[in-house]
Amino acid sequence: MPLNRIGISPLSLELVINKILKEKGLAGLAQFSLSDLIEGVAKAGYKHCEIVLDIFQLFPIQITEEEIEKIKNIKQKYGITYSAHFPFISIELASPNKFIREGSVNSIVDSYKTFIQLEDDIEVYVLHATGEFIADAMKFITNPDFYPIATNLFADLSIQSIKEIIKKTGIDKNKIAIENIEFPFDTTIKMVEKLGTKLCIDTAHVLGGFSGELDLVDIAEKYLDIAAEIHLQDYSKEGLIDHGALGTGKNFPPEFLNLLHKRDFAGPVVFELPRSEALKSIEYIKKFAPQVDLPNIKDLPFY
Repeated sequence: MPLNRIGISPLSLELVINKILKEKGLAGLAQFSLSDLIEGVAKAGYKHCEIVLDIFQLFPIQITEEEIEKIKNIKQKYGITYSAHFPFISIELASPNKFIREGSVNSIVDSYKTFIQLEDDIEVYVLHATGEFIADAMKFITNPDFYPIATNLFADLSIQSIKEIIKKTGIDKNKIAIENIEFPFDTTIKMVEKLGTKLCIDTAHVLGGFSGELDLVDIAEKYLDIAAEIHLQDYSKEGLIDHGALGTGKNFPPEFLNLLHKRDFAGPVVFELPRSEALKSIEYIKKFAPQVDLPNIKDLPFY
């Protein structure tokens, strides 16, 4: 049933900085166990876990064969499924500078190879086709005639980079889901179609107008068939990121949840939120979309 594969992305910068490093210092990184974190997610009742691959390039956290085996066993024991979010911090696949593009491609390829033993277990690899530099560059383009030229240029550069990632990894392009971010949505869809990949719909990014003035329900009606994963959150201007619990931001439409239910969306639906915000979102769904079946999510710490 829709949302019965609801999940969370627990491995965040906030967790590493405010819990692991703050409580244990650098020794905490050496002691950190991804499998323990994922098992905590599973014990809390979530049916899916998105693994953020940035963390393993930003911090000296080792993934051993023993860890990989534990993660595989957790999948079997709890029936949990996995997706991975390719690195995006300081990454720019659409940079006009070829050395930046090459470095970004290498970063993503390396992150894929780090978890190559989990490739069969990871259903979706979420990818940002453009990064913060392109988002900033687009804001400075005031000439309406040049805007579409720049958009197409950046899109073509990103497509070249993604093709290179596919070539170097051999990854099934149907496993790649390009997320809507601070880049025109119609161009993002054209990139998905040209590459033959899938789409990741981030509801906060749509509500925040990152990809233009769009209607979330309309987007779902048109493109849910090519979406492999949903990032489910409200748009919030508060805090370090733009994500908030459902119902706390910019008029999140319950109709979106009803549409997921009606269309029997089978992919993972992921909260990119702290545990407390995810729990608030669960309560929002129960109140405003009661017909949607949810797993029994418990208020338990993950790590």
